[in-house]
Amino acid sequence: MAETVKKKLNAPLGASLVVLSSFFYASYGVWTKLMGNFFGGYTASALRSVLVLLILVPFAFVLRKFEPLNLKKNWKYIAGMLFFSFFIWGPLYYSILHAGVGLALTVAYASIVIGMFFFGWLLAGERFTKDKAISAVLGIVGLGLIFSPTESSATWFALGLAALSGLSTAALTVIIKLIPYNATQTTVVSWTTSVVANAIMALVITESKPAAGFHIEYLYLIIFAIASVIASLALNRGVKLIEAGAAGVIGLLEIVFGLAFGMIFFHERPGVIALVGAIVIIAASAIPYVKDFNVRKGTLESS
Repeated sequence: MAETVKKKLNAPLGASLVVLSSFFYASYGVWTKLMGNFFGGYTASALRSVLVLLILVPFAFVLRKFEPLNLKKNWKYIAGMLFFSFFIWGPLYYSILHAGVGLALTVAYASIVIGMFFFGWLLAGERFTKDKAISAVLGIVGLGLIFSPTESSATWFALGLAALSGLSTAALTVIIKLIPYNATQTTVVSWTTSVVANAIMALVITESKPAAGFHIEYLYLIIFAIASVIASLALNRGVKLIEAGAAGVIGLLEIVFGLAFGMIFFHERPGVIALVGAIVIIAASAIPYVKDFNVRKGTLESS
């Protein structure tokens, strides 16, 4: 009885934490727009990853969460994480600056959902169910609606980079699920590969170095890193308190927050067709989670 009461009390907290994580994930677009071209996309991503590690590593060390890397067994996972990290933050940074916060994050989110189905099947042997197929088709329709009103080739290119970022994020997420480390070490390894991949890309495309001295963009970068840590921690804790299906549905607020941030802070005005596309993507993304939610008879409580 006491356990049941505890679950009921934890459910609202878990849901609130997932909402909080969605808010901070969507805020990525805000900090990116505020930093603008002061940093190159890869340089900003590398520096942010370093700042996140400076926050996470001391906690992991104090809590004794580190374990042997066992590279002989796990090098393929780490290599995969490194490879897909090349195509995540740099392209998304560019997309947000040139296509806007709302549409860039919406396209990226849709691509993550579609990519999770594909890479889950390819790398983890997950079944491609009827619900996933319907979700994927609707997601593609939603993407088509967002791309269709776009006449500028530059905007097409920017949205295409958001899709590339989303697909790469999906592959990285599947690999993170497969690598046999504890959650803390997996997170640290993931951010470490992000540092390496983005630093390499910044050098390869010869991004200009940001100016030294006090510039407000450095403050935005620090806040961006803090937001990243809060988003990750809130999501990780939230999904432990409520059912995964419920967390997935609530997490779709990231799209809503992203569109709202773009309109409120940067006066972005997506067209009607693009907004319909965003709604279709939200519906498509919700399908697998809603089924799981209904299987649990609509409960938020964790099992």
